[in-house]
Amino acid sequence: MEDFGKALNYSFLLLRYRPRSRQEIIERLKRKKYSAGSIEKVIRNLEDNKYINDEEFTRLFVASSLSRGWGRKRIDYSLKKLGIDEELRANALLDKQAFYERLKELVEKKISNKTKDKKTYQKIIRNLAVKGFNYEDIIRALDEAGFKKPGFSNE
Repeated sequence: MEDFGKALNYSFLLLRYRPRSRQEIIERLKRKKYSAGSIEKVIRNLEDNKYINDEEFTRLFVASSLSRGWGRKRIDYSLKKLGIDEELRANALLDKQAFYERLKELVEKKISNKTKDKKTYQKIIRNLAVKGFNYEDIIRALDEAGFKKPGFSNE
């Protein structure tokens, strides 16, 4: 029983910093070498008392990541690493329009006061692709922002 109390307190410590997924809590408790029985009881207790909820966690994570400028691919990958199941991830990433609107904001910010040359164009594409945005969406957003694909002649 003492193991359960310590594991529960440790879980509360983790949750004090930020919301966490069910799988994150399990992995952190395993790292601290708590027994499987204690971990199971802790998880049940946290879920019953609504301290952890993967659906709510996913919603918050997507909103936070989107505000940081992350695209769908990067958010999906991060959620997968955090132990969120495929169905929850898919539901949380359904609103493609919200991602595209954020992408357009980022494009506008990136092209302001920049020379519109081939090197800048490619740099913006690379930067946004690394953040997890879809290549076709990036090209479309650049095009809509008035940054057409520059010619690829020798410069």
